[in-house]
Parts: sequence; structure tokens; C-alpha cells
Amino acid sequence: MNTFCSYYNQGICSSCSLIEQTYPQQLQSKVDKLTKLLSFADPYELLSPVSSSPIGFRNKAKFSITGSLSHPIIGLTGEKELDQGREIQDCPLHHPAINQLVHALPAFIQTAGLVPYQIKLKQGELKGAIIYYSTKSEQMYLRLILRSKESLDRIRKHSSHLLNQFPSLKCLSANIQPIAHAVLEGEEEIFFTPNDFIEHQIGEAKMTLHPQGFVQTNQEMAEKLYSTAASWVKEIAPASFMELFSGQGAFSFFIQRYVKQAIGVEINPEAVRRANQTAFEMNWKHLSFVAQDAASVSELVLSFGPECILVNPPRRGLAQASELLKQVSAKYFIYSSCNAETLAQDLKLLENYFKIEKVQLFDMFPHTEHFETLVLLKSTGADKNA
Repeated sequence: MNTFCSYYNQGICSSCSLIEQTYPQQLQSKVDKLTKLLSFADPYELLSPVSSSPIGFRNKAKFSITGSLSHPIIGLTGEKELDQGREIQDCPLHHPAINQLVHALPAFIQTAGLVPYQIKLKQGELKGAIIYYSTKSEQMYLRLILRSKESLDRIRKHSSHLLNQFPSLKCLSANIQPIAHAVLEGEEEIFFTPNDFIEHQIGEAKMTLHPQGFVQTNQEMAEKLYSTAASWVKEIAPASFMELFSGQGAFSFFIQRYVKQAIGVEINPEAVRRANQTAFEMNWKHLSFVAQDAASVSELVLSFGPECILVNPPRRGLAQASELLKQVSAKYFIYSSCNAETLAQDLKLLENYFKIEKVQLFDMFPHTEHFETLVLLKSTGADKNA
């Protein structure tokens, strides 16, 4: 079957596993999966799924870089031993600004002498690239994933042409990843631009986005997700609010206008620093962030006593934080999840403590089986000390 994606039609990329279905069919299959997983919690209000733009919606893209210096291949890693990689320069899901930069990368790679990394031989320097384009600020960052620091001087020497060619490219960095395994990024980030961030606006919050900071890949849908959570908080009108796994604070930035006091908890100290900086610059004095592991922050949560808690955990789910939620006195609990399976597992563990009131699916990742889910729960009034 021919689809709108030539890479899928040619068998180059099969990442979009649902692309042969119509978009309404895709949405319905995701809703069916979600309702089946949450069937233990019936009855609850299932809101209509929130759809995304079908193309051009991805603001963030990750590429492997293979091939040779004379022919760098930017796209996907080869699946077979002799496969040098699969070139993808015009993914229809990517924002057009990302594809434009990708087209310019081979010439830059050749000029700077960045030899693509050969996985089987464990030779070469350039492993991959990560690009993010912020729609509202129209600023972009580019991270080059390198095996070592050998090529830093050459990147620095030739970067001016690329930066002049793309005025929106405000942050250029090298991420050092010396280990030959599946983890794409290393811990060390080296910058070639004066800024180690790009300006990023989401809702009314004007923030700085660091290349190592978490950000949703679909900015349009992210704003719809955060706005919906904020509308639910407005409805329940809690005096105090706490966000666990808060990252750089996006949910809290949308919700802060509807609460008198709010605290975000995040394990990454750099994300916390930037979230507090944004809150300060926006003059949101009632909002603050602390750097603690959300799974071991019980003393802070219990002393603060939030009337509403929102969690936005990684794909693995709440882990030990679920035990904390059994102890809190919060009347309302909002769960944002990118993994419906772990969402269902966590809510099953908490069903004696919180009852699902409403659920909404956000199609953050069209044409794939993945989606975001937002759930509003209300305390059952069970004795937390029992």
C-alpha cells in the first residue's frame, strides 16, 4: 500500500507502524487499547481523543550517522551487518526546519572532517545528531554525538558557515559518548555557540531549553496536554499543588495561575535550576522547584500536604513513588503517562486510594502505537495510615 511517506513505501523506514490505517482508525485503535487496559476502573468519563497534525508535527528528531566521509548517511542505523544505514533527509513527520538543516549536514560533515562512526568496526567519530526546533521562538539547537574530543577544533573552525546559513540555529554542541552501546547520549556537553540553550515558549511561559533538558517531541500536542491538565485543576480549585517528575516545569507553568502555592519536584538539578529561573523571570513567586528524587521525597510531600498532585513519570512508571501516593492526603491526583501499560499497572495498585474520574488520550505520536494519556483521579477517602 502506498502512503504519504516514500521512505515507508520503499521499505527504508517502518517506524510508523500504523501509517497504512486512516487517521480516525489509528485514533480508535489507541482508544480501544487504552480502554481495555483501564477496564478494571469502570465506570469513568472517557473524553474524546485529542488529535494531532498528521505531518510536520515533530519538533525533535534523532538521527544516526553512518556511511563514510565521502558519503555520510543521515537517518537510521543499518539493520544488517553490511548495511551502511538508511538515509532519511525528508521525513514528512519532522518540522520542515529540521529537514532543511539535515540537508546541509553532509557538506558540513565533509568540510569538518567528521568521519561517521562504523558500529561493527568501532571506528570513526560522528555517531549521530539530535535537532530540536522551537515553533514559537523559531530557534533551533543541533547536538553532534561524538565518540571523542578529537574533532572539536575542526567543528569550532567550520561552525560559523553553518550558523550563518541557519540564523535560527542558536545552539550548537557536541555530546561526548565514548561507549559503544545503545545509549545515544553521554554526560559531557561541549558548546560552540555563546548560548548553551535556545529560547522556548510554551503557553505564557518564556523559558530556556538546554539540549540535555527533556522536551516533548510534539510541541502542538504538548500545549494541548498541559492546557487540559490546567483546566482540570481550575475545575477542582485546589489551594496547593505539587508536581512530581516535573522536568523543567511545563505542567506547573500552565497550572500555577489556578493555585495559591505550587512546588515541582525533579531529580535533575539542572532542570530544577532552569525551572526556578523561569518562575523567577515570570514573577511567579508562589511557584518553586526542588531537586529531589520523586520516589524518596515523602517528607517534603507530607509536610506540604498538597490538595492536588500531578505526576509525569518516565515510561517505566511511578516505581516507588506509588507507595508515597498511598500516604498523601491529596484529594485529587492527575497522572500524565506516555506508557499506557505502566499507567494501568500503577493505577491498579492505587485503586483502593484513588478512583478514576476522567481519562483523555492525546495523540502525541501519530502513525505509531504510542500516545499520551491524562487521567484525573479523586481520593476514595481510604485511611492512609491503615
